[in-house]
Order: sequence, then structure tokens, then C-alpha cells
Amino acid sequence: MTFSRNILITISLVISLNFTCGQLTGGLNPCASCNSNDKCYIDTCNWSTGCFHNPVTCNSNNKCVVDRCHPTLGCTTSAKNCDDNNPNTYDFCDVNLGCQNLPFTCSATSTCTNTSPCQVQFILNDKCCTYAKTCNDNNPCTTDQCNTTTGQCQNTAVTCNDNNPCTIDQCSSTTGLCQFAAKSCDDNNACTLDSCNTANGNCQYTAVVCNDNNPNTVDECFPAVGCVYHSASSCDDNNACTVDSVNSTTGQCQYTRRVCAQDTFCTRWSCDPVNGCTASSPNCDDGNPCTVDFCDSVSQSCAHKTKSCFDNNRCTFDQCNPANGQCVSTPISNCY
Repeated sequence: MTFSRNILITISLVISLNFTCGQLTGGLNPCASCNSNDKCYIDTCNWSTGCFHNPVTCNSNNKCVVDRCHPTLGCTTSAKNCDDNNPNTYDFCDVNLGCQNLPFTCSATSTCTNTSPCQVQFILNDKCCTYAKTCNDNNPCTTDQCNTTTGQCQNTAVTCNDNNPCTIDQCSSTTGLCQFAAKSCDDNNACTLDSCNTANGNCQYTAVVCNDNNPNTVDECFPAVGCVYHSASSCDDNNACTVDSVNSTTGQCQYTRRVCAQDTFCTRWSCDPVNGCTASSPNCDDGNPCTVDFCDSVSQSCAHKTKSCFDNNRCTFDQCNPANGQCVSTPISNCY
């Protein structure tokens, strides 16, 4: 009987594994036909979800080549064409910057007498042509220029200053625009009004006045919860976000902030004075219609699963249109 039990345990372990395509054979194997025979996809299979074909990412990290994938050859590269069809630009490719199309001018002679280290000269059709040296560092938060004395590139940081000591000034590395975020003066005391002095940038705190203009309530302020209004005969402040109690020694009402469940990345808790503790989830939308966005409760992070456009045809290049999220299958030439 021990032998039979070991067989059953072995079978159950095999079934529970995530299968790479074609591991098992027979009618019980959902992964038997997962092989796409296409080097542009990594074929995987899970016992519960079935086949999935993950597109291979071809990236040579070279801005001067075009990366493609061929179903039988896999990742291939070809030189990027930087010709802008403008006869008045000097076209070349920089491995860090990509295509450069620099306007140039030509003199009437074939002799180059360059005196500026910030100009590059070359001969074209027996004429000396000149274009300006590029100093672009691809950083939108720098002003780029060439030093006319040394020929060295100078990349000067953009200065963001709104002359307001109550803002934190910085340059956006994405847009290059200056951003001015309000300085935080929160002292975590609900019984003070917190503000920033625009004259010197110092935080200042003014005591909160709790008065509901009701002579039948006792008006108090508690640093943890703020203003509380309750009747003289009761400690109930009608706020679902406070825990109301009576101090058994002093007989005074006391209030503590209601503690909701522990936050995780995928579950955020907040308290509403009427409804009490409520849960919400973060917005994981990456703005890309070609991904399925969700909050992964295992990794506790936003996950963006690439949308599969696999059409089971190895002679089409399948991709998702980032403009609308629709799958597009383009025939591949010389594919059989």
C-alpha cells in the first residue's frame, strides 16, 4: 500500500507544477499543443490557465539599429536609416542619442579653415561644409551648449525658483518643466491650523477654536482627532472615526482615533466619520491599453501583464496597437 500511495503523491505533484510546453503527453495534458514553433514567443503553460505565448523582447540597447523578430531566426537587427531626405542636413547616428539630422552650410571653396571648436567641417561635392557640434545630453533639466573657447559641451542644470520660500522647487526629469510643490507643515496635531509663512518659509501653528455655537454641547479638542462636540450627559460625538469612552478615574470623556486594518499596497484603509473604516485599492492603470493592469496581492505591487496577441500563425508578426489596444497581425515575407 505504501508503493501505491507514493505513486499518487508523485502524480499529484506533477499535476500541480507549471508546465513548459510539451512536458506531458496524453489526453490529460493541457500543454501538449502549446509549442508555437515561433522564436518570437516564449511558450509557457499552467495547468489551471492553459497556454500562454509571451512575446520575446528584442532590444540591443543600440539606438542606431532597428530590432525585429523573425519566427525562424529570432531577434535580428538592421542599421537604422537616419536619412531625413533633406539635402541640407548632415545625417548620422549616435549610439547614445540615435539619429542626428544637423543643418549644414557649404562654402564656395573646397578648402576648410575651421577656427571654431564648436563647428564640424567636411567636404561635400568639392565644397567645405560646416555644421554645429551637438551637445544634447537627453536631459530636459539641463541647458546644453558648446563652449566656443574649449569646444567642450556644457550642460548646465535648469534653475527652478519661484521666489516662494513655502514651495519645494525642482525640475521634472520627464518634461523639463519646473515644478513647485507646497512645503508641508503638518505637525500631526489636529488641534492646530498649520501654515507656512511666505515671508521666511517657517512653519507656523495656530490653535484651533472648537465652537459649534450650541450651548447644550461640550466643545473640546483632542490632538489625535480634532474638535469633539458632545452633550454634557454623554460622550458620544456621533463620529464613527473616534472611539468614545469615559475615564473611570476623572469621569471625563476621552477620545481616540479609530484604528482601521493595516494597510497593504493593494488595500488602503481610510475612515469616514459616517461609515467608519472603508477599504480602497490603488489605481494601477499605466495608461497603456496593451497591458492588463491589476494589483498583485502576492507581490503587493501594481502588475502590468502584456496583452497577448498571438494568433497561432507563425507567419504573422503579432503586436498590440498602443493607440487603441487592438491586436494587429502583419504578414511576414518569405515565411513558410
